[in-house]
Amino acid sequence: MKGLSCFIFLIVTKLSFGQNCKCDSLFLQTQSIVTDNYAGWFDKVTDDNKAVYLDWTSNKYAQSKSISTDSSCAKLLQEWISFFKDKHLRIKYTKPKVIVQNSSVVKAIQILYSKLTENQIIAYLDQSKKLDPIEGIYESASYKLGVTKINDRQFHAVILSTTNQNWKIGEVKLVIQKVGSKYQGTFYEGDKSDQSEHEVQIVDNILDFDIVFYEKIYPAVKVKKDIVEYEMSKDRYAPSLIFQKDVAIWKFPSFENNANEQTEYLLKKYKEKLDTIPFWVLDFRNNSGGDYSIGLQLLEYIYTRPIVMYNTEMRMTKSNYDIWYKTFISNYYQSLDSVDKLKMDVRLNKMKANYDKMYNGDEKLTDTLLINNANLFPKKIALLINEQTVSSGELFTILAAQSDKVNVMGSNSGGMIDYGNVVNYSTNIAAIRIQLPTNRYLWLNEGKSIDKEGIKPAIYLTDSDWVEAAIKLIKSK
Repeated sequence: MKGLSCFIFLIVTKLSFGQNCKCDSLFLQTQSIVTDNYAGWFDKVTDDNKAVYLDWTSNKYAQSKSISTDSSCAKLLQEWISFFKDKHLRIKYTKPKVIVQNSSVVKAIQILYSKLTENQIIAYLDQSKKLDPIEGIYESASYKLGVTKINDRQFHAVILSTTNQNWKIGEVKLVIQKVGSKYQGTFYEGDKSDQSEHEVQIVDNILDFDIVFYEKIYPAVKVKKDIVEYEMSKDRYAPSLIFQKDVAIWKFPSFENNANEQTEYLLKKYKEKLDTIPFWVLDFRNNSGGDYSIGLQLLEYIYTRPIVMYNTEMRMTKSNYDIWYKTFISNYYQSLDSVDKLKMDVRLNKMKANYDKMYNGDEKLTDTLLINNANLFPKKIALLINEQTVSSGELFTILAAQSDKVNVMGSNSGGMIDYGNVVNYSTNIAAIRIQLPTNRYLWLNEGKSIDKEGIKPAIYLTDSDWVEAAIKLIKSK
């Protein structure tokens, strides 16, 4: 399928590499990666448009010869890749960090160490008559830390226990400075590769280190905040849930980061109320995607009848498989016991046996999702989408819209779901990577496409307040 285009560019490669032009070399590498691995290649470059594609590519390649900066090269590559009209297929340019050095000597990261044990820290906390508010023992999912005063203006957070194998008990995870009544802190990365400076504050029982949060477990504090809710209030991608009389209003900005645990938390905390409330609004405006299965936690409330789910096929090249395995599977595989590893090996070996094919592991177009004990409530649901609802936000909308309870409202979604399972390809320039979809949704086999126009809502909204408009509509039905 590479055909004439690859033959032309092989010839050009031999003629041009001697010119030592970095961008034209990178152009050829990028073109080869996309041609050989992009799941949408066979849909996007056809007999009907091959001449247009070759002309487009030749023009962009000619432009690349005069480019000498990484940023301009990345911009040109993005222009070339726009031919495929796939928002998941894109060039990622990482601007190099500017390193400011006050001396000719670059200092390595130094990890401090303390001999204080947990018992000794507890004894100090019990005996001290004048503790600083920041002193105490704190926990997160990965660490237990003892924060104690080193001098009047400095505090060390010593590791008392950790699940991170890169760190040891006794090492100092955080260094905190007190300036007046405020705090500044140095955070050391989990792999000890870097450090960063942050504003630090104590909010009741929460040690807020700007990018990470710890809960004080000793000494006891009078006012105790829920650390999950506190984290969610600081996380602009976190789901939220509020109640307005007989309406539950959910907002899902993303299906990434900690959204899975946060959604699970909200469902558990408010289960009694959610089980009986008659109306829901699911606000998926600006949902940037991620793992759509996070939304499936809501399915028992949404479901009314069998849901048809289209399967995907993967462009099973060796490089796609290798990057996919390393990115998504390797750590999980290593955590399996011997029996489960054997089961996984069967699946993985079958994938590898299908190199250079479009591989559908399910071996069928669709699957059907059935739920036996769906919840009677809510009775009506408004699901809001707009042009910034993309990727897995769109996929969840497709599934939820099959429920008799759900009315999709708003404006057309962004159209970014026909091709997915994105992996990152490195290039010869460290600052430039290719984000490339390896999977193709099989609704394309039936002549359907979400990317062309996006998902069309059942009801278009023009009101200034879409949530209030949606509530009125579902209550009137």
